[in-house]
Amino acid sequence: MTVLYDLADCVILGIDPAIATIGFGVIRGKQALDYGVITTPAKQPMYERLSQIRSDIQELCDLIQPDLAAIEMPFFGRENTNASKVLRALGVIELALGDWGLTELVFLHQSQVKAAVAQYGANKGEIKQAVMHIFGLAHPPSPDDSADGLAIAYAAQCGARANVA
Repeated sequence: MTVLYDLADCVILGIDPAIATIGFGVIRGKQALDYGVITTPAKQPMYERLSQIRSDIQELCDLIQPDLAAIEMPFFGRENTNASKVLRALGVIELALGDWGLTELVFLHQSQVKAAVAQYGANKGEIKQAVMHIFGLAHPPSPDDSADGLAIAYAAQCGARANVA
């Protein structure tokens, strides 16, 4: 069942998936409600890291009560040894969101996120500055991954959608 939201008035959770540092941003309208990162220790076994990600995502959802979640689809070059770890984390994030009740997720390509907040090809610094301006923040969000989370949420609010499922 498709649910229609007034995107300007719903709480949107944006997630920049990874295995070590997951960025997130929470917005409603032009207000940044929260942003930060979820981190997992590199020395932990993979199953413990994935379990922590699931638990932390569900705890975040309990705290912020999002109406919608948007996730940036990771892009990997040919020789990326981290890809399988990130994709496993992405699956766990989707599972955690679904278990929480967010079953219709918005998936975005990196280029859509950049185009919504700055311009295609924008670097991390430009994304941080754009997000700071859009949400009227006194300082750029830090770390970079949290700025990405806000940018992802904003791109979803603007109506960006990727053709993936």
